[in-house]
Amino acid sequence: MELFDSRTNNHHPHSGLRLVASSSRVCIRLASGLMGLLMLMVVVWIAHGHDADTAGRTTSSLKTTLAFEPRSVRQHRTHTDSQQSQRQSHRHMTSLSSSLSKSSASSSASSKAALLSRRIASLAAAVGAGSSPSVQQPSSPPLLETELDAKGRERLAFKEDGWETWKWNGHNINYIQQGDKGTPIILVHGFGAHSYHWRYQIPELSKKHRVYSLCLLGYGWSDKAPGALYSSEFWGDQVAAFVDEVVQDKAILVGNSIGAVTSLAAASKYPDRVKGLVMVNAAGKFGDMDPDVTGSGDPPTQSDDASEGGLLGSLQAGLKEKISDLVSALIFYSTRFRIPLILKQVYVDPDQVDEALVKSITQPALDPKALGTFQSIYRAPGRGKLSVNQMMKRLPQSLKVLLLWGQQDPWMQPTKAKQIMKVCESQGLACEYVPLADAGHCPQDDNPSDVNENLARWIKDNFDDALP
Repeated sequence: MELFDSRTNNHHPHSGLRLVASSSRVCIRLASGLMGLLMLMVVVWIAHGHDADTAGRTTSSLKTTLAFEPRSVRQHRTHTDSQQSQRQSHRHMTSLSSSLSKSSASSSASSKAALLSRRIASLAAAVGAGSSPSVQQPSSPPLLETELDAKGRERLAFKEDGWETWKWNGHNINYIQQGDKGTPIILVHGFGAHSYHWRYQIPELSKKHRVYSLCLLGYGWSDKAPGALYSSEFWGDQVAAFVDEVVQDKAILVGNSIGAVTSLAAASKYPDRVKGLVMVNAAGKFGDMDPDVTGSGDPPTQSDDASEGGLLGSLQAGLKEKISDLVSALIFYSTRFRIPLILKQVYVDPDQVDEALVKSITQPALDPKALGTFQSIYRAPGRGKLSVNQMMKRLPQSLKVLLLWGQQDPWMQPTKAKQIMKVCESQGLACEYVPLADAGHCPQDDNPSDVNENLARWIKDNFDDALP
């Protein structure tokens, strides 16, 4: 009571007691402020720990989601999780604000309170913007640069350093992505080409679809791997992995030349990843395309001389490989200087063989590993275990197939398309054949208007959610 009286009576005779009382009052306030700051630190620690735990559980949940959960369902679930996380963040913010208001009377904690205020303001901004610290919202791919060709048709502009990169089996794989809605479409190039060879399809199809144009390993801007065992089945595995890891949804595969048989290999081995198949002037083994051939499509039994001839067989195989490497080296170096001429042999419209196309094919050939990679790719047909006929037999009858075929192809002539159609009939497959009169081996670049029109029509007719 003495201390209380000295605080309230300005004329108290004991000034020493007033000094003690004043000091005690400061100590009490300081202790109160420190206690409030300690409580704030505990609240912040708990809130931060709760956010981290929520993020961990959310990440774990997302990782255990089925690989082929439909994108629309996944986006709805992510949006719901985001809203829940926002509500949790709002509760944390309210709690922190309340604690801050209770301790604002303490002058000794003012700087700490200001720091905490900035944290709350940042959290409030995140909640107000509709974002969540726990869940990453899927972002749309950046818009790609396009241009008009001499005939006024839109196409992708050439980019010397390539586009996006994905890691597969330790290798950098380049791909182009455009569009953020609709059925996913994966475009697969042919021999000697790359993702840019679909320069006319990417801007057109991406208006209503998610479009991915993939560089196969060894081609274009993807890594050159001389030691890889290239084959249509090998690249088919790459396409399937791309569906799993990048697209994360069933996709329509569209391939030209080797890209067509690669897409066929992926569809026959991984039918649960594929929604539809389009083959454009397909290459591959056509030796046994007799539609009357029976069997399940299993790989043929091995009976080559190397496996039966011991040392002699091994020597013959080694000599054959050396000869193959010598021949492929001659082809590689001679082709580098004749790319425009070779392209014009398989294009109906020579004007389409422009500077950008030639440069896009010439540039990858300058890679130090390009020759070794070409030599390995040159031996790819011999490594393939399955023919076109055998892979077609493995397709499920529910899979819809479209054949687009340039009628003036000097390499893969239209008789190949007719052989494939006979297999479709014998296997009960839903195949459609569209001959393209004014196109050669690469219709997608030689006659892009007809290809785009037929692709859009076929997708709209066969896939309910593809186009409105």
